[in-house]
Amino acid sequence: MKKILTFSLFIMTFCANAQITLENIYPSGNITDDFLRIVKLSSSGYKYFINDKTTITLYNLNHTVYKTIIFPTLPGGVSSSSKVEVFYLSESLFDTDTSDIEYFVYYRDPSSICHSAVLDEYGNLLLSKDSTYLTVNSYFDVNFISNTNKGVKMIIYQLSGKANVYSLPGNLTCEECNSGFIAIPDNNFESGSISNPFPNPSSNQTIIEYVLPQGINKADIVFYNMTGQEIKRYKVTSAFKNINISTQEFSSGTYFYQIQASNGFIAGKKMVVIK
Repeated sequence: MKKILTFSLFIMTFCANAQITLENIYPSGNITDDFLRIVKLSSSGYKYFINDKTTITLYNLNHTVYKTIIFPTLPGGVSSSSKVEVFYLSESLFDTDTSDIEYFVYYRDPSSICHSAVLDEYGNLLLSKDSTYLTVNSYFDVNFISNTNKGVKMIIYQLSGKANVYSLPGNLTCEECNSGFIAIPDNNFESGSISNPFPNPSSNQTIIEYVLPQGINKADIVFYNMTGQEIKRYKVTSAFKNINISTQEFSSGTYFYQIQASNGFIAGKKMVVIK
């Protein structure tokens, strides 16, 4: 009996020590809108943040509102079927003034042209490029800003084939450093990805493998020519994992393609067609 009582007390103590406590429930922050996630700002510390088509809202760790940033009118406008994706949010990456926040956005305009831009919290446009695409396999694979021994570099690709390399004035450092900020992708999607075509180059047909983000059942794979004009659009669903593309319908040349879902998930690759 004594052994049973001792074991019961051990189990009760273990359960008490291992208790998981619900702190707060946010009314938004799900796959139909956008994900709540954590970012570390170099001066202000850790914050929760979430964005939709119009605003970024940051919360303190006690879940009170820290700051709300309203998107200005973006160059070209935002398509009604597109979200404004925020890939980097920082006080010390895009400039050296840590008193305000800057952020990188990626979005499609009503003509399906993709734009990349950097803005500050007051709505000032620090950088804008149209006809761009990001080399993003999923929202966990964001690497177009990197540290080097010559400072921080940012690469923005354009549909024309150009790669624009920018030198940034601030820092991109580890999350647990005394200062600095690690890039936090605008995501929490699981397994969303799209592959390079195989074969590539192709003269007849090619296969593209894809995985839609968790909770997404259908999307479009959209092809653009080098001038950014949409050429083909294919419907795909989560019931399949690949699509066979007939490249006989394409002229010789280089094309870019993206997977576009209703929640704004976008990833891009390149396809070459030879005849």
